[in-house]
Amino acid sequence: MLGTAITLDADFFIDPDDQTLREKLEANFGENHAFHNATGHYGDFVDLRLSESFPEGWRERLVPVPGFQNVFALEPVDMAVTKVAATARSRLWRRLGKGGVERGMKDINTIVALLKGGRMCLDTLKQRLDGMDYEPSLIVECSQVMSEIKALV
Repeated sequence: MLGTAITLDADFFIDPDDQTLREKLEANFGENHAFHNATGHYGDFVDLRLSESFPEGWRERLVPVPGFQNVFALEPVDMAVTKVAATARSRLWRRLGKGGVERGMKDINTIVALLKGGRMCLDTLKQRLDGMDYEPSLIVECSQVMSEIKALV
């Protein structure tokens, strides 16, 4: 049986970016702070510059979060592209002896579950991933990750 991990966090971008606001939000709603301790959930308030790793056109595909004004989530395929790349980058760094955290099956299983559930299309994922401007070694690693995903779908 394919398992997916349920995470208790959400990544938030403030647009336009405001480091002071991010730090205040992190202090109240971040991991191991008051809100997390009270609810078990927390937010990661991340630098908007991380969006540079998102596929072109990601802003146009943002999905409104029901019940909230001006709160949007990444479209599932855009999220999957970032997870494939993060998994590939982690594996590459570990192989090169640069350390890093072990990523992989949790993200891969999440992507597979979304594909099997009809929430995204494998061809669209491949197309957006192919459109990214990665260095050759990362392209090879991404290809390996995609092979694992295809084998599980």
